[in-house]
Amino acid sequence: MKPNILLLTIDSLRADKIYGKNKSSLTPNIDNLIKNGLCFTQAISTSDTTGLSIGSLVTAKYPFKTGITHFSYDNNTQTYFQILKDNGYKIYATIPDSSFFLKMTANMTETDAYVYDKRESWLQLVGGIGEQIVKRLEKNLTEPWFYYIHLMDLHAPFYVPKEFDSEKFGKTPYDRMISAIDSWIGKFFEKIDLKKTLLIISADHGDHIPVVDDWGKIPKVNILLKKGKQKLPILEPLGLRLFVAYQSLKRKYKSAKLSKELSDRELIALEGRGQNHLFDELIRIPLIFTGFGINYPKIITNQVKQVDIFPTIVDLVEISSNIKNIDGQSLVPLISNPSQKDSYTYIETGARNFKNAKNPTLHGNIIGLRTPKYKYWRSRNDSTKNVTLYDLENDPNEENNIAEKNQSVVISMEEIIVNMKKNSIPIKYEISKDDEGAIEEELKKMGYM
Repeated sequence: MKPNILLLTIDSLRADKIYGKNKSSLTPNIDNLIKNGLCFTQAISTSDTTGLSIGSLVTAKYPFKTGITHFSYDNNTQTYFQILKDNGYKIYATIPDSSFFLKMTANMTETDAYVYDKRESWLQLVGGIGEQIVKRLEKNLTEPWFYYIHLMDLHAPFYVPKEFDSEKFGKTPYDRMISAIDSWIGKFFEKIDLKKTLLIISADHGDHIPVVDDWGKIPKVNILLKKGKQKLPILEPLGLRLFVAYQSLKRKYKSAKLSKELSDRELIALEGRGQNHLFDELIRIPLIFTGFGINYPKIITNQVKQVDIFPTIVDLVEISSNIKNIDGQSLVPLISNPSQKDSYTYIETGARNFKNAKNPTLHGNIIGLRTPKYKYWRSRNDSTKNVTLYDLENDPNEENNIAEKNQSVVISMEEIIVNMKKNSIPIKYEISKDDEGAIEEELKKMGYM
């Protein structure tokens, strides 16, 4: 009998917040997994946004080979979910009810889609999603099973359960929420037999930690607009335009005021993801393997890629994959020989706004490359703009752009990107008016408009 597999991704979970000097949360369950499993401390996400990063995870390919973004998903795209299904696995998922996740999991055996709308009725783990997952695990799922869970509890703004909302559980609401999530992870483990289950914990991407407590909170004007919509639905389009304009003016006013109080890096954090930066807090993610096939614990400091995760899973459970032209590789050889050469990984920002169906904005502004020594990025459409290079070994906080004085490194990094993209495929995007409406609704749910 093949082993069962549980893959848990936690939206916006930064690697440096579950181990290392920047950790302040209490995570006994995650700590125990690290102690008894494989922990990759330099795992790098493909992107700073969900669709791009999860799309690359489930295909083991970079976005320029699949065309997957948060706004575009081809149901004919071959994923590792199908590979597992073809090898006899029953496929289950608990995911947010966004169109991206619903399309990606459409062919699964069973899918539990929970309401994710931070402005209205989102339940979170503590509000019912956690018990839903526990019940799913208690059902004695048909073996061998693969169960994919994506949690949104760590996506700002944070609704920290009262019992975890104290400095005992972390310095910030973000850290305290990690402690709360860890308590539920412990409940999930109680229902799993790790002798015959491979467990993987990771994230889609990292995030900035808000430096202004009320930056992501719902303004009172939005509550008023919502009430107005219920009483006079015809006013909804006007209300939405007024709200977007209000939000924009409010952010500009606050940013101007805070610019006198905050550092440049703190101001960048206020901009959010999907901008012109790819700092490690946005793309360095946790990656832990434990249970079946992991015979002894180990901390591995080599740089690895998000696209390596599924090739490693199928290698550990000993099934074959027929997905061609992948960018990932199994990490199993690295487990036994960590002295082998580290790999480099492609990175890019996602698009924060969609625009419209006729002329959609599907891609972010920045693409780049990360090696164990250097981080390089530049404008997606012009390799001479926004050119940035950091020496990660001597400048791990990414404070000094050395691109101008190290043109030979910039040229070599650019050559690697060009060569990688030679294997890309022509991608045609077709966005309908119906899709446009759904995408706008998604952006509202995520707080982008």
